[in-house]
Amino acid sequence: MGKRQEAALETRQKIVDAVRALLRQRRADEINIEDITQRAGVAKGTFYTHFKRKEDVISVIAMQCYAVMWDETMRRGGSAYEKLALYLNNSARIIEKNTLQIAQNWVKSVAAPIAGELCGVEKYNFDRRNIASILEGGVSRGELCADTPCEQLTDGIIDGYYGAVFVWCLTAGETPLERALESFCETILQPILARYTNT
Repeated sequence: MGKRQEAALETRQKIVDAVRALLRQRRADEINIEDITQRAGVAKGTFYTHFKRKEDVISVIAMQCYAVMWDETMRRGGSAYEKLALYLNNSARIIEKNTLQIAQNWVKSVAAPIAGELCGVEKYNFDRRNIASILEGGVSRGELCADTPCEQLTDGIIDGYYGAVFVWCLTAGETPLERALESFCETILQPILARYTNT
């Protein structure tokens, strides 16, 4: 990697670190680009070289949180069901911690993305890959039957997970997201996986 690329990565990280620090002090909707550039010590033009809007930076921070959460999920023992429940519940905690407004912006970016915007697709692919990996791990350990329809189950879990997030956003957080996903796991996911569990 050349010096120019290293400098660009350092600048990008300064911006991410500035937003992370600002989010500890106030809500996302109270932060503007000027706050970010001032905190990072960069010009506005430099910000726009790396990001289109502040939500893109917040998405990077959230994905870093999800990556850590994924590593923690995989380090823990337990059945495929236990890992899936942990993954979904920890995801809910991250989403709720990052605020309703950020989740609503994410839904908006997925439903009506700006040209070239990929944060919604990246998160979807990340979740899809991880959920499939947990199910496939259950099959390879012999915990789940060899004919477990991992792809179809992954789709159903994603539908339940993203549906819960969407409803949480739609109802302005009326029901805690973590509670909704716990209910999904207990009443839908567990009975479905029980069908494919080797006894």
